[in-house]
Amino acid sequence: MKTWPHSYELRLQVALSPRGDLILTSRIKNKNADGKPFQFTFAYHTYFSVSDISEVRVEGLDTLDYHDNLQSKIRCTEQGDAVVFESEVDRIYLSAPPKIVTIDHEKKRTFVLRKKELPDVVVWNPWDRKAKAMPDFGAEEYKCMLCVGAARIEKPITLRPGEEWQGRQEISPVPSSYSSGLLDPEMIQQMQRI
Repeated sequence: MKTWPHSYELRLQVALSPRGDLILTSRIKNKNADGKPFQFTFAYHTYFSVSDISEVRVEGLDTLDYHDNLQSKIRCTEQGDAVVFESEVDRIYLSAPPKIVTIDHEKKRTFVLRKKELPDVVVWNPWDRKAKAMPDFGAEEYKCMLCVGAARIEKPITLRPGEEWQGRQEISPVPSSYSSGLLDPEMIQQMQRI
């Protein structure tokens, strides 16, 4: 393949935990017979159906640095206590905590994203102008979707022949009444005991 000239094996395991959490585990193995290592980046593109993008917030990314893909990938620092949506957003948050919370106030629905070996987080919504220009995206669909996914982008993964890398993302629905306490360590421990 011209765009990816390396021999590799990719395995994606999709599972539900006993509590109903969605668990995505990806394994990538370098199968190069030429003895050469390769580098790659990785991101899950988890699209959430939301009621109204202007009523959604992503918590757990405050004070983090991010690359703003709308501004030539310049490095910025998140100033708000949560990411909210009033226009197009296309960011890669760096060195994010292992748990991120997406809150949809109108649907009274919250998702906790847990991640392992994926230090970064992608947050994306195309907003109206870009949505209209995308052939596989409805002109108004930006209002009811949000991409929040675990990633490893800033520091690529290097695999020597025979080596394997594994990354994991787990998505847990929780009652919205717990939303504001989800990042409190005591509340997280209580939720994990359920």
